[in-house]
Amino acid sequence: MAKNLILIFSIVLLFSCKEDEKPRSGYGILSITGLSLRADGMPISQNPSSDENWVHKFDENLVVLFEHENGETFQITIDPNDFNKPYTIELPLGKLRYSGMQQLGDFSKYLPINLSGEVQLNQEQQNLTLLASSDFGLLTIRKTNLSTNPVFSSPTDISFFESGDFYYCYIKGGIKTSTELTTVPPENKFRIVNKSVSFQHNNKFILKEGETTLFDFDENDFDIKMDDILLDSENKPTFIKPLTDISLAQQMGESSGLAKIGDRYFSINDGGNDPKIQELNPLTGELIREITVINATNKDWEDLTTSSTHLFIGDFGNNYGNRKDLNVLKIPISDLLNSTEVSAETIPFSYQDQVDFSSKPNANNYDCESFFYLNGKLHLFTKNWENNKTRHYILDDLNQAQVLSSKEEFDSKGLITGADISENGEEIILLGYDNSGLNSQSFIWLLSSFSGTDFFSGTKRKTILGSLSITSQTEGIVFKEKSEIYISGERIPLGGLVIPAQLSEMDVKGLF
Repeated sequence: MAKNLILIFSIVLLFSCKEDEKPRSGYGILSITGLSLRADGMPISQNPSSDENWVHKFDENLVVLFEHENGETFQITIDPNDFNKPYTIELPLGKLRYSGMQQLGDFSKYLPINLSGEVQLNQEQQNLTLLASSDFGLLTIRKTNLSTNPVFSSPTDISFFESGDFYYCYIKGGIKTSTELTTVPPENKFRIVNKSVSFQHNNKFILKEGETTLFDFDENDFDIKMDDILLDSENKPTFIKPLTDISLAQQMGESSGLAKIGDRYFSINDGGNDPKIQELNPLTGELIREITVINATNKDWEDLTTSSTHLFIGDFGNNYGNRKDLNVLKIPISDLLNSTEVSAETIPFSYQDQVDFSSKPNANNYDCESFFYLNGKLHLFTKNWENNKTRHYILDDLNQAQVLSSKEEFDSKGLITGADISENGEEIILLGYDNSGLNSQSFIWLLSSFSGTDFFSGTKRKTILGSLSITSQTEGIVFKEKSEIYISGERIPLGGLVIPAQLSEMDVKGLF
């Protein structure tokens, strides 16, 4: 903007002065004494008295353009990192507008700023604090427990910069990033997904078992967001927050399952809603279209999964433990992608080990909300309200009634609400939350190194994702690609407040 404005005017005058000089008649000496990124107009402290203040780094050359109300223009170049001595310029008395801009790319070592403001110069000597704004955010990661600079894995591949005890980068607001971190021995590489927010400082602390955060930034100018990532003895994250910044459209407020077909994503609402499959835009949370299953009702739809030819809907929600009409709906993908109405085959089933069908609302072990498809079989995982465990059942994808025997059981220490398996069939994620009321937290179990379909026989790791007040009630999960996943949640009514249904995103590399 500054360069364009300079070209507009035919005469550009520059008068730099010493503080003790007298201005010419009709002029005043304006002393630029500081820079403010705050709404209250207070200058940034460039000489903090404690470690808790982050000192922004600016490109050392900033051209400030002044335009007088008579049309004359003047400019001065300053170093916004150093106001130990004021920058002085002789200007005509009257009203002046000032502007300035730094353009440094979307990822920067320095904070790009824009200047915009007015000054009424009516004295021979007058001070000015420049008003600055920025559409960049700041991501910092403390060096503790990391062996080297973090590196962006998308959308760029640059390394973070260093300042004291921190790695950092200024990122243009709205840009979503994935960052790979490498721990000290035992070495582990894992990734964090983040979205830059203008005027926000997001700091990450990487903490081992038993360590606590003894550091906090003062909110000097940017809003502060502090996140801890907790590591176990193998430096695998046991607590890491997903990126939760997308609210699902109101029509998907009870999203209970997710599926990916090619590069398209689908969801369903749970019991009591219309028998509709919903295609969504995962970048915005918007509803693209709805597909009605014309020969089915939504008794309690809870999850989605796919084979190469079919979409499956799990109508096996069973909060009361008394259903005798459990089933899976089977729909050709070709119909789903090309029509707004589809018909489904039905695969009815029951549990061989269930003998008690009395009504026990949220107090039985025969609820189910998750399954995935693998090699012609559907693998179901129960949501055990009574003992917080999960059982694994296997259902053939044939449209005939089946009685299922429990294959294995696992103490999931919470309610399992979603499941998916990686494309290579080697990694499984079980999604859930602990049943602790307002204190409930979402989690994932990561299963690997298992034998055949004995999925609970291998390595099992639990990672906590944080409060349901942030993620909403986590219900659906699907692998996006490779190690990236999406998680959908149902809205949660809390008296007069409502936590909207959310779509979260994270990368599970290094978590298994």
